[in-house]
Amino acid sequence: MFPILINLPFFQLKSLTVLSLLALFFAAFIFWRKGREEYYSTFEIFDVFLLSGLFGFIFGRLAFVLFHLPQFSSNIWSVFNIVERSGNEPLLALAAAAWYLHRHAVRNKWDAFEILDFYVTSLSLGMVFVYLGFFLDGSYSGVFTSLPWGVVLNNTFEKVHPVQIYFAIFYLALFVYLNRMEYVYRTLQWYRKGKKTAQSGFLFSNFLIFTGLFYVLTGPFRLPSMMVGSFNVDYLAYLLIAVLGGVILFVRSGRGFRK
Repeated sequence: MFPILINLPFFQLKSLTVLSLLALFFAAFIFWRKGREEYYSTFEIFDVFLLSGLFGFIFGRLAFVLFHLPQFSSNIWSVFNIVERSGNEPLLALAAAAWYLHRHAVRNKWDAFEILDFYVTSLSLGMVFVYLGFFLDGSYSGVFTSLPWGVVLNNTFEKVHPVQIYFAIFYLALFVYLNRMEYVYRTLQWYRKGKKTAQSGFLFSNFLIFTGLFYVLTGPFRLPSMMVGSFNVDYLAYLLIAVLGGVILFVRSGRGFRK
């Protein structure tokens, strides 16, 4: 599509870079605003968002290298060349960032699941821009298709599924849903289970459930990203994410697991 926005002899600007910066800006703003509304320290909440993002990016990059080791075995330094040899495992990066946020929240005696609720809401909006950037860049393209909405990207010769657009639409719808449910879930009787107040974590668990299931459902249209030998672990990983979301939703509703 349009991987390069500006191409000068002394300067090159990629569309993925611009949209990634927009993703970071809007996600950070939403996270900061929600933290401020709940009277967290605005400086600390912003710092932990950036640090969690950096931690997640590094983890996702290392995971990508491990799953695509033959591409980097000839030149180990290409692992650090994220411009020419870009690549990341988005969901693993997000999982690592969420772990960092949870650990920091517990250490500072914050409501950890409330912080994670903020995180997934802001993240949903940011991922819209990220996947639009992938589409313009031609990254993470889908499998070949003869369907009328198939597109020819800059690195393909036949029509492929525009899975980046599928995900951009999905994350936009998820952001709208999470943003609305933030003010509604506390009134849901089945979630409160007779309590006066509902526990946080509803948005985080819903994010895991919907995201995991969407990745599973779009599996036939995507190229596998996590391979162990000849075995595609994508389906198993994303299904486990959805199950984990269901478990968290069940436990945070106050029901728990009886012995």
